[in-house]
Amino acid sequence: MLVDRLFENLALTVEAFATCQVAPGWRLRLPALDWVTLHFVVKGVGAVRDAQSHVFPVGPDTMAVVPPHLSHAIECGPRVESETGVGGGPSSGDGIPLHLAGSPGDVEFIVACGRLQATYGMGIGLFDQLREVLIIDFTDEPRVRSTFEALLQEQETPGPANQVMMSALMNACLIHMFRRLCRHPDYRLPWLAALEDERMARALEAVLAHPEHKHSVESLAALANSSRSAFAKRFHDSFGRTPMEYVRDVRLRKSAELLRRDGRLSVDAVASRVGFASRSQFSHAFRETFGCSPTEFREGGC
Repeated sequence: MLVDRLFENLALTVEAFATCQVAPGWRLRLPALDWVTLHFVVKGVGAVRDAQSHVFPVGPDTMAVVPPHLSHAIECGPRVESETGVGGGPSSGDGIPLHLAGSPGDVEFIVACGRLQATYGMGIGLFDQLREVLIIDFTDEPRVRSTFEALLQEQETPGPANQVMMSALMNACLIHMFRRLCRHPDYRLPWLAALEDERMARALEAVLAHPEHKHSVESLAALANSSRSAFAKRFHDSFGRTPMEYVRDVRLRKSAELLRRDGRLSVDAVASRVGFASRSQFSHAFRETFGCSPTEFREGGC
Protein backbone atom coordinates (compact mmCIF):
# COMPACT_ATOMS: atom_id res chain seq x y z
CA MET A 1 0.00 0.00 0.00
CA LEU A 2 1.22 3.49 -0.86
CA VAL A 3 0.57 5.02 2.58
CA ASP A 4 2.28 2.08 4.31
CA ARG A 5 5.38 2.45 2.15
CA LEU A 6 5.38 6.20 2.60
CA PHE A 7 5.22 6.19 6.38
CA GLU A 8 7.71 3.37 6.81
CA ASN A 9 10.30 5.77 5.38
CA LEU A 10 9.06 9.08 6.79
CA ALA A 11 11.32 11.43 8.73
CA LEU A 12 9.08 13.91 10.56
CA THR A 13 9.89 17.01 12.62
CA VAL A 14 7.08 19.02 14.23
CA GLU A 15 7.50 22.52 15.60
CA ALA A 16 5.31 24.07 18.26
CA PHE A 17 1.75 24.95 17.33
CA ALA A 18 0.10 28.28 18.06
CA THR A 19 -3.53 29.33 18.23
CA CYS A 20 -4.43 32.03 15.72
CA GLN A 21 -7.59 33.94 16.66
CA VAL A 22 -9.18 36.43 14.28
CA ALA A 23 -12.14 38.78 14.74
CA PRO A 24 -14.50 39.69 11.87
CA GLY A 25 -13.02 42.35 9.60
CA TRP A 26 -9.45 41.44 10.53
CA ARG A 27 -6.57 39.78 8.72
CA LEU A 28 -3.56 38.11 10.36
CA ARG A 29 -0.50 38.14 8.09
CA LEU A 30 1.88 35.21 8.47
CA PRO A 31 5.49 34.93 7.28
CA ALA A 32 6.91 32.67 4.57
CA LEU A 33 8.63 29.78 6.32
CA ASP A 34 11.11 27.15 5.17
CA TRP A 35 8.76 24.37 6.27
CA VAL A 36 5.19 23.63 5.30
CA THR A 37 2.56 25.40 7.43
CA LEU A 38 -0.65 23.71 8.57
CA HIS A 39 -3.81 25.53 9.62
CA PHE A 40 -6.57 23.41 11.17
CA VAL A 41 -9.83 25.30 11.76
CA VAL A 42 -11.07 24.74 15.30
CA LYS A 43 -13.97 27.18 15.19
CA GLY A 44 -15.70 29.55 12.80
CA VAL A 45 -15.51 30.40 9.12
CA GLY A 46 -12.78 32.36 7.40
CA ALA A 47 -10.24 32.21 4.60
CA VAL A 48 -6.58 31.74 3.79
CA ARG A 49 -5.20 34.35 1.38
CA ASP A 50 -1.92 33.79 -0.45
CA ALA A 51 0.62 36.36 -1.64
CA GLN A 52 -1.18 36.66 -5.01
CA SER A 53 -4.48 37.41 -3.19
CA HIS A 54 -6.02 34.06 -4.10
CA VAL A 55 -8.63 33.34 -1.43
CA PHE A 56 -9.31 29.83 -0.08
CA PRO A 57 -12.44 29.63 2.13
CA VAL A 58 -12.18 27.35 5.17
CA GLY A 59 -14.54 26.27 7.93
CA PRO A 60 -14.55 23.99 10.98
CA ASP A 61 -12.57 20.76 10.62
CA THR A 62 -10.85 21.81 7.40
CA MET A 63 -7.09 21.97 7.01
CA ALA A 64 -5.09 24.39 4.90
CA VAL A 65 -1.65 23.16 3.82
CA VAL A 66 0.57 26.11 2.87
CA PRO A 67 3.70 25.39 0.80
CA PRO A 68 7.15 26.31 2.09
CA HIS A 69 8.34 29.85 1.32
CA LEU A 70 4.82 31.19 0.71
CA SER A 71 3.72 34.28 2.64
CA HIS A 72 0.00 34.24 3.40
CA ALA A 73 -2.70 35.43 5.77
CA ILE A 74 -5.79 34.17 7.52
CA GLU A 75 -8.84 36.41 7.71
CA CYS A 76 -12.40 36.54 8.96
CA GLY A 77 -15.48 38.18 7.49
CA PRO A 78 -16.56 39.26 4.00
CA ARG A 79 -14.83 42.62 4.29
CA VAL A 80 -11.38 43.08 5.83
CA GLU A 81 -10.71 46.58 7.16
CA SER A 82 -7.81 45.97 9.57
CA GLU A 83 -4.79 43.73 9.64
CA THR A 84 -1.84 42.83 11.78
CA GLY A 85 1.10 40.50 11.41
CA VAL A 86 3.34 38.12 13.30
CA GLY A 87 7.06 37.54 13.12
CA GLY A 88 8.97 34.37 12.31
CA GLY A 89 7.85 32.51 15.44
CA PRO A 90 4.92 32.33 17.85
CA SER A 91 4.44 34.99 20.50
CA SER A 92 5.72 34.15 23.95
CA GLY A 93 3.52 33.25 26.88
CA ASP A 94 2.31 30.36 29.00
CA GLY A 95 0.71 27.32 27.41
CA ILE A 96 0.00 27.37 23.69
CA PRO A 97 1.23 30.63 22.07
CA LEU A 98 -1.49 32.95 20.82
CA HIS A 99 -1.56 35.20 17.76
CA LEU A 100 -4.49 37.63 17.88
CA ALA A 101 -6.04 39.86 15.23
CA GLY A 102 -8.74 42.14 16.64
CA SER A 103 -10.32 42.32 20.07
CA PRO A 104 -10.34 39.06 22.08
CA GLY A 105 -14.04 39.49 22.83
CA ASP A 106 -14.90 39.68 19.12
CA VAL A 107 -13.01 36.59 17.96
CA GLU A 108 -15.06 34.25 15.78
CA PHE A 109 -12.36 32.40 13.83
CA ILE A 110 -9.90 30.12 15.68
CA VAL A 111 -7.19 28.14 13.93
CA ALA A 112 -4.46 25.80 15.19
CA CYS A 113 -1.35 26.85 13.27
CA GLY A 114 1.94 25.01 13.12
CA ARG A 115 4.71 23.92 10.82
CA LEU A 116 6.42 20.66 10.04
CA GLN A 117 9.10 19.07 7.93
CA ALA A 118 8.31 15.69 6.43
CA THR A 119 10.82 13.86 4.24
CA TYR A 120 10.34 10.58 2.41
CA GLY A 121 13.31 8.30 2.82
CA MET A 122 15.70 11.16 3.62
CA GLY A 123 15.51 12.35 0.04
CA ILE A 124 12.16 13.91 -0.92
CA GLY A 125 10.30 16.59 1.00
CA LEU A 126 6.64 15.57 0.88
CA PHE A 127 5.57 19.08 0.03
CA ASP A 128 8.49 20.17 -2.17
CA GLN A 129 6.34 20.23 -5.29
CA LEU A 130 3.31 21.87 -3.70
CA ARG A 131 2.92 25.29 -5.33
CA GLU A 132 -0.37 26.58 -3.95
CA VAL A 133 -2.47 26.34 -0.82
CA LEU A 134 -4.15 22.95 -0.48
CA ILE A 135 -7.50 22.72 1.35
CA ILE A 136 -8.59 19.36 2.79
CA ASP A 137 -12.07 18.87 4.25
CA PHE A 138 -12.19 16.58 7.29
CA THR A 139 -15.75 17.31 8.41
CA ASP A 140 -16.60 13.64 7.81
CA GLU A 141 -13.56 12.38 9.73
CA PRO A 142 -13.89 13.27 13.45
CA ARG A 143 -10.68 11.43 14.31
CA VAL A 144 -8.67 14.27 12.77
CA ARG A 145 -10.17 16.83 15.16
CA SER A 146 -9.57 14.45 18.07
CA THR A 147 -5.95 13.99 17.03
CA PHE A 148 -5.39 17.74 16.73
CA GLU A 149 -6.97 18.32 20.12
CA ALA A 150 -4.67 15.68 21.62
CA LEU A 151 -1.66 17.30 19.92
CA LEU A 152 -2.52 20.73 21.33
CA GLN A 153 -3.12 19.23 24.78
CA GLU A 154 0.26 17.50 24.63
CA GLN A 155 1.90 20.82 23.79
CA GLU A 156 0.07 22.69 26.54
CA THR A 157 0.86 20.16 29.28
CA PRO A 158 3.99 18.34 28.13
CA GLY A 159 5.22 15.19 29.81
CA PRO A 160 8.13 12.81 29.25
CA ALA A 161 8.94 12.13 25.58
CA ASN A 162 6.88 15.17 24.58
CA GLN A 163 8.40 15.54 21.11
CA VAL A 164 8.01 11.83 20.43
CA MET A 165 4.32 12.02 21.31
CA MET A 166 3.77 15.15 19.20
CA SER A 167 5.46 13.50 16.22
CA ALA A 168 3.31 10.39 16.66
CA LEU A 169 0.12 12.48 16.74
CA MET A 170 1.19 14.49 13.68
CA ASN A 171 1.99 11.22 11.94
CA ALA A 172 -1.63 10.21 12.53
CA CYS A 173 -2.85 13.51 11.06
CA LEU A 174 -0.64 13.07 8.01
CA ILE A 175 -1.91 9.54 7.45
CA HIS A 176 -5.47 10.86 7.39
CA MET A 177 -4.32 13.59 5.01
CA PHE A 178 -2.64 11.26 2.56
CA ARG A 179 -5.48 8.77 2.64
CA ARG A 180 -7.72 11.63 1.57
CA LEU A 181 -5.30 12.84 -1.08
CA CYS A 182 -4.90 9.34 -2.52
CA ARG A 183 -8.65 9.24 -3.18
CA HIS A 184 -8.80 12.75 -4.62
CA PRO A 185 -8.55 13.05 -8.42
CA ASP A 186 -6.75 16.40 -8.25
CA TYR A 187 -4.40 16.21 -5.29
CA ARG A 188 -1.71 18.36 -7.00
CA LEU A 189 1.21 16.44 -5.50
CA PRO A 190 2.93 14.85 -8.51
CA TRP A 191 5.22 12.63 -6.42
CA LEU A 192 2.18 10.97 -4.84
CA ALA A 193 1.00 9.75 -8.23
CA ALA A 194 4.54 8.62 -9.02
CA LEU A 195 4.75 6.53 -5.85
CA GLU A 196 1.54 4.76 -6.85
CA ASP A 197 3.44 3.49 -9.90
CA GLU A 198 5.10 0.29 -8.68
CA ARG A 199 7.85 0.65 -11.29
CA MET A 200 8.81 4.13 -10.08
CA ALA A 201 8.57 2.99 -6.47
CA ARG A 202 11.03 0.16 -7.18
CA ALA A 203 13.62 2.66 -8.37
CA LEU A 204 13.16 4.90 -5.34
CA GLU A 205 13.30 2.04 -2.88
CA ALA A 206 16.47 0.66 -4.47
CA VAL A 207 18.20 3.95 -3.63
CA LEU A 208 16.74 4.07 -0.11
CA ALA A 209 17.75 0.48 0.64
CA HIS A 210 21.24 0.70 -0.89
CA PRO A 211 22.46 4.28 -1.39
CA GLU A 212 26.02 2.92 -1.63
CA HIS A 213 25.34 1.05 -4.86
CA LYS A 214 26.59 2.48 -8.14
CA HIS A 215 23.25 3.85 -9.23
CA SER A 216 22.86 5.56 -12.59
CA VAL A 217 19.94 6.95 -14.55
CA GLU A 218 20.19 3.87 -16.76
CA SER A 219 20.12 1.37 -13.87
CA LEU A 220 17.20 3.14 -12.17
CA ALA A 221 15.30 3.38 -15.47
CA ALA A 222 15.79 -0.37 -15.93
CA LEU A 223 14.24 -1.01 -12.49
CA ALA A 224 11.31 1.16 -13.57
CA ASN A 225 11.06 -0.77 -16.85
CA SER A 226 11.40 2.52 -18.73
CA SER A 227 13.68 4.17 -21.24
CA ARG A 228 16.36 6.46 -19.87
CA SER A 229 14.81 9.63 -21.29
CA ALA A 230 11.22 8.80 -20.27
CA PHE A 231 12.31 7.86 -16.74
CA ALA A 232 14.42 10.99 -16.31
CA LYS A 233 11.57 13.24 -17.45
CA ARG A 234 8.95 11.52 -15.30
CA PHE A 235 11.25 11.66 -12.28
CA HIS A 236 11.99 15.36 -12.68
CA ASP A 237 8.33 16.22 -13.30
CA SER A 238 7.32 14.29 -10.16
CA PHE A 239 10.05 15.21 -7.71
CA GLY A 240 11.52 18.47 -8.96
CA ARG A 241 15.03 17.06 -9.28
CA THR A 242 16.99 14.65 -11.45
CA PRO A 243 17.37 10.99 -10.45
CA MET A 244 21.05 11.50 -9.61
CA GLU A 245 20.27 14.56 -7.49
CA TYR A 246 17.91 12.32 -5.55
CA VAL A 247 20.66 9.70 -5.13
CA ARG A 248 22.99 12.42 -3.87
CA ASP A 249 20.38 13.72 -1.40
CA VAL A 250 19.72 10.27 0.04
CA ARG A 251 23.44 9.59 0.41
CA LEU A 252 24.04 12.89 2.19
CA ARG A 253 21.12 12.53 4.59
CA LYS A 254 22.15 8.96 5.35
CA SER A 255 25.69 10.17 6.01
CA ALA A 256 24.39 12.80 8.43
CA GLU A 257 22.49 10.08 10.28
CA LEU A 258 25.64 7.93 10.52
CA LEU A 259 27.79 10.83 11.69
CA ARG A 260 25.38 11.60 14.52
CA ARG A 261 24.70 7.99 15.50
CA ASP A 262 28.04 6.20 15.23
CA GLY A 263 31.10 8.03 16.50
CA ARG A 264 33.28 4.99 15.82
CA LEU A 265 33.01 5.39 12.05
CA SER A 266 35.65 7.61 10.46
CA VAL A 267 34.60 10.21 7.92
CA ASP A 268 36.25 8.08 5.23
CA ALA A 269 34.20 5.07 6.33
CA VAL A 270 30.98 7.09 6.30
CA ALA A 271 31.74 8.38 2.80
CA SER A 272 32.35 4.85 1.54
CA ARG A 273 29.31 3.40 3.28
CA VAL A 274 26.91 5.83 1.55
CA GLY A 275 28.51 5.54 -1.90
CA PHE A 276 30.93 8.44 -2.35
CA ALA A 277 34.08 7.60 -4.29
CA SER A 278 36.40 9.74 -2.15
CA ARG A 279 36.48 11.71 1.08
CA SER A 280 37.12 14.96 -0.78
CA GLN A 281 34.09 14.46 -3.02
CA PHE A 282 31.99 13.60 0.04
CA SER A 283 33.23 16.57 2.09
CA HIS A 284 32.58 19.02 -0.76
CA ALA A 285 29.01 17.74 -1.29
CA PHE A 286 28.36 17.66 2.47
CA ARG A 287 29.49 21.25 2.97
CA GLU A 288 27.36 22.40 0.03
CA THR A 289 24.26 20.85 1.63
CA PHE A 290 24.78 21.37 5.36
CA GLY A 291 27.07 24.41 5.43
CA CYS A 292 29.90 22.73 7.33
CA SER A 293 32.31 19.82 7.05
CA PRO A 294 31.36 16.29 8.16
CA THR A 295 33.72 16.61 11.14
CA GLU A 296 32.18 19.93 12.22
CA PHE A 297 28.71 18.42 11.82
CA ARG A 298 29.63 15.47 14.05
CA GLU A 299 30.98 17.83 16.69
CA GLY A 300 27.78 19.89 16.66
CA GLY A 301 29.31 22.86 14.89
CA CYS A 302 26.42 23.33 12.46
